[in-house]
Amino acid sequence: MATDPFGELFVAASDRPEPYDWQRRLALREEPARVIAAPTGAGKTEAVLLDWLWRRLFHPDEAERRRTPRRLLIALPMRVLVEQTLGRVRDALGRLNATGRLPHAVKVYPLMGGMADDSWTLEPEREAVLVGTIDMLLSRALNRGFGRSRAAWPIDFGLVNSDCEWVFDEVQLMDAAVATSCQLHAFRERFDVAAPARTVWMSATLEPSWLETVDHRSPDRCEIVGVEDADRNGPLGQRLDAPKELVRAPVDPADAKAVAQLVVEEHERLAEVSDAPRLTLALANTVDRAAALYRALERTLGDRGAEIDLLLLHSRFRPADRERLVGRLGTDPPEQGRIVVSTQVVEAGIDLDAGALVTELAPWPSLVQRAGRLNRTGNRRTSPARFLWLDPGESLPEKLVRPYEEGQLRVARQALLELDGGSFSPDAIAAFTAQKGPSSLLGARPLSLFLRAPDLLDLFDTDPTLDGDDPDVGRFIRLGEDLDAGVAWRDFTGDPNDSEQALPAREEVCPVPIWEKKTLAALTPWRWSYARRQWEQIRFADDLVPGDLLLLPVSAGGYDAELGWTGRKQNRPEPVPAAMPTAPDSDSEDPETLAGRWISLEEHTSHVLEELERILAGLDLDPGWAGALRLAARVHDAGKAHPEFQRRLAIWADEHPSDGVVYGKAPEQKAWRPQRAFRHELVSALLLLERGARSRALDLPAYLVAAHHGKFRLTPRVLPDDHDPTRLVCLGVAEGDEFPGVTVANEAFAAGSIDLSLLRMGDLGETTWIERALDLLDDLGPFRLAYLEALLRAADQRASAREKQEVSP
Repeated sequence: MATDPFGELFVAASDRPEPYDWQRRLALREEPARVIAAPTGAGKTEAVLLDWLWRRLFHPDEAERRRTPRRLLIALPMRVLVEQTLGRVRDALGRLNATGRLPHAVKVYPLMGGMADDSWTLEPEREAVLVGTIDMLLSRALNRGFGRSRAAWPIDFGLVNSDCEWVFDEVQLMDAAVATSCQLHAFRERFDVAAPARTVWMSATLEPSWLETVDHRSPDRCEIVGVEDADRNGPLGQRLDAPKELVRAPVDPADAKAVAQLVVEEHERLAEVSDAPRLTLALANTVDRAAALYRALERTLGDRGAEIDLLLLHSRFRPADRERLVGRLGTDPPEQGRIVVSTQVVEAGIDLDAGALVTELAPWPSLVQRAGRLNRTGNRRTSPARFLWLDPGESLPEKLVRPYEEGQLRVARQALLELDGGSFSPDAIAAFTAQKGPSSLLGARPLSLFLRAPDLLDLFDTDPTLDGDDPDVGRFIRLGEDLDAGVAWRDFTGDPNDSEQALPAREEVCPVPIWEKKTLAALTPWRWSYARRQWEQIRFADDLVPGDLLLLPVSAGGYDAELGWTGRKQNRPEPVPAAMPTAPDSDSEDPETLAGRWISLEEHTSHVLEELERILAGLDLDPGWAGALRLAARVHDAGKAHPEFQRRLAIWADEHPSDGVVYGKAPEQKAWRPQRAFRHELVSALLLLERGARSRALDLPAYLVAAHHGKFRLTPRVLPDDHDPTRLVCLGVAEGDEFPGVTVANEAFAAGSIDLSLLRMGDLGETTWIERALDLLDDLGPFRLAYLEALLRAADQRASAREKQEVSP
């Protein structure tokens, strides 16, 4: 009997008896696909997960396993889609782990605003699946990771651009991110990566020409995988021809009362159909209209509302409230059914199987996605499910156009009028699209800024500018009006600054679109300044920018647990009790230096070397790069022998052993925050270069040493506290400082004076630090150089974490 290894893997990971034909073709084709174009409900998430897992861990050809990236990144446009995809990926991997099908556990990490698990960066040698929003993932690929400290940006940048397979799911909802994803893929090919990298674009409504940019070609037909006749004739066929009737409803979408009446009538019709799910969806294009419809439905239902589960779902909820609402979707509805009022968040990814659907007019791709939530399984066969679209008329009032473009809505309206009264099944939609031509219905890719190679190279430098203003990468991810700020509520009056108070946790934060900045500013929020480590009050709307973390007193209002973000002062939420780490460390702090016990420099260095060897054993790294990493690991903390660093350890520990040992870490007996920075890694890098007569062969290990905390990479910085009219000071290290000498990991450094001449700029008759760093960037490219940074930093952080765990009680 012929064996079917992929089919067996798929069955073990899913609750289906076999994969669909297109899922099997995706995994067994010789070359990986670049585009997956399959209808909603066709199992795209499982397909892309198991295609990657099959190629990476189970493919019979070792060469294919080696060229398949070890990390899978699934990027989605909305956090509600992330939450559902996370669940499906965890379920599949959980089944495989439980049955022993995997050679080792494959972990899953969420990356979305307020819930980002970045611990995956500590295991660069292991397979992992990252599921996140395009904001969180693409910002990391652009070296400006949202929600991450500046020092951590290069780690993410190095690891998400090498040894990763990117999957952009629901591309039709991504606007600017589509072009950026294409440009990044092109730049990975141009500048080279340290390990294989791939990109896959996935959607039920994707026009291949969207993927053509100035540096990236559109996919060939042979690189696209989708459903074929074998799928229509197999188990998937029931979903593809699911009966759905398209019905025009001449009701003003802005008239919440009239829409509510229509929704209730449709819901009551479901009671007359024996095989109809008792679920009705009502979809609005804006949160405001969805909330208004929800309130109108409460009034229309009156006493009947107690028998029907009515809920509102959109993206502007605090996590616990949103998860509670999404959780209700997974439960059986009461006898009288459930009515869900929502926005675009249900267009994709959420597995709803409604018996009736009422929707506002939207662009064609959005309508197709919404139809995928109606009679999704195709089980309703006795009478068609009804897809009712609210026709605003030929005039299309401006208030009903936002957040879309008028031209998109007119194209969609004309198509709906032509199909009115007919079938709106996936097969019917596909036939109509083929007849009209995909480009005429799907339209062109949204206009956006293009990421160009000079932009990428500029973003490699993470050192702060003189004015503290960093390049805004949000413009490369979403069209500006759609980026969010995070808002938390606490019970306080006056100034919220309190050294004992932690920053808001993910449970406290509600995403609010930045285009509502006038409403936000009217509530006079406080914004967290990572530079000044304090809350600062905002009084002007234009002071708010995407990514801001804002704090409001409960008395300011603006939020309701059932309605989400409202901006209304009368809606006062209950504060969410939570604990959260403090703000990212500054130049003057070294939190990993405080280990709970005295640890010698030699001991810590040996731990780092051990962790580095574990990492290298799992990678296929260039021997020259591995040698540079090993040298950098041996000397990375040699600068801690500097008297200033040893003095700081003594202050933290409130003592210093008199045994003559050079220590790298100390117990924290005194809460002390240094007033000025002292970057020991700068001393370490200079020691290595001076010992080697400033040989250019040492440029790479010296750079890795300098960059191992992310505080000193390309540009020597003079901090405000570095001012000294008598000598040069950089990052707390002064020209002429006496270094006592040290030997660590058999690397000896003689006593002498610190020489900062390499940090000067201009024609000094030799190659300066910044010239050396830029030469490395030119030789290795941004992706490979950052990847090597990330490996050393992972080894160092793993060693530090291990040392803290080993502390005796």
